[in-house]
Amino acid sequence: MLSKRGIIITIILMIVLGACMHFVLEVLPSGSITTFLGNVFPVNETSWEHMKMIWYPFLVAGIILSFKTKNRGYFSSFVVCGIVAMLVQLGAFSIYQSFSGISILAVDIIIYMVSMFCCILFACDLSQKKWTKTLMPVFVALAVVITAGIIWLTYFPGKGYVFLDDEGLTEH
Repeated sequence: MLSKRGIIITIILMIVLGACMHFVLEVLPSGSITTFLGNVFPVNETSWEHMKMIWYPFLVAGIILSFKTKNRGYFSSFVVCGIVAMLVQLGAFSIYQSFSGISILAVDIIIYMVSMFCCILFACDLSQKKWTKTLMPVFVALAVVITAGIIWLTYFPGKGYVFLDDEGLTEH
């Protein structure tokens, strides 16, 4: 089990890592490396592309914490909570933007930070459950499928609201 200090460090690193992911492709020159990195980093301003800022930090944290603590439950719990955090963020973005018709940067950041914070705490607690350890192979397969889906949708985005590139929204 992670100490309180370890949990705080994990929360800070994951939130900062995810936030920094937003700007990686803006600072790199376009080319084949940038195209490859688009599999991991957001390539546009759609709600869907911002899910990468949640998924990959959760995936990396789950892997690192599983090896560091020798507790396989961390991987499983971070996969589960990464999915929950993505759904919470998508839902919150969709609800407030559909009612307001605008995108407010401060609200977007708060939603991101709160969803990450709560789901990281939940993942750390969930990692101690027996089923997260015994079902780890299932969660490895699920993580592979989700990562492949994220990469697929980077190149072939859907037509729904979450794939719109701030179309119709005014940023405030």
